[in-house]
Amino acid sequence: MEWEMDMDIPSFLRQRGLTLLELMSTMSIAAVLTTTAIPAFTGLVQRNHLTTEINTFIAHLHHARSEAVKRGHRVVMCRSPDGVNCGITEGWHKGWITFADTNANRERDAGESLLRLESGKDNGITITSGRRRKVVYQATGFSPGTNGTYTFCDPDHPEWAKAVILSNSGRTRLSETAPDGGPLNCG
Repeated sequence: MEWEMDMDIPSFLRQRGLTLLELMSTMSIAAVLTTTAIPAFTGLVQRNHLTTEINTFIAHLHHARSEAVKRGHRVVMCRSPDGVNCGITEGWHKGWITFADTNANRERDAGESLLRLESGKDNGITITSGRRRKVVYQATGFSPGTNGTYTFCDPDHPEWAKAVILSNSGRTRLSETAPDGGPLNCG
């Protein structure tokens, strides 16, 4: 007796499969794509961390400036590892606070409003500014003193470094070079 396939069987019920050669080819293509895509994706995620930190910092600067103008007195943004008072830390990445400085002493005293708080993150990004530990905005929106340069670095990728430069007029700009035109120092 000869086996005959019933032509009345719907196509979705017929058995289909892959040959071993087709399966091996598909698996090798998937392996190549995976090994090339994962490192690129990791770099993308790390760059996004850097961009997020820069955007957060700039947003806090803009907020501090607008609050100084709105309130008609000084507003200070300073490094703060404890989230309560200004402190001396090795960098802004340990956290910072923004407060209304009603008595103009550049320190947060009892009764002075805490306007914003940014806790330190453990994502590997560092934010350094040399000796400048505070940003003070006057009621005019100006930030007296010298221009401030805040360098954002990923220690694993120093070539991605960016700097936020704060001018005396209180405006910020983003730069890929140091103020002297040289490379940014992540060391």
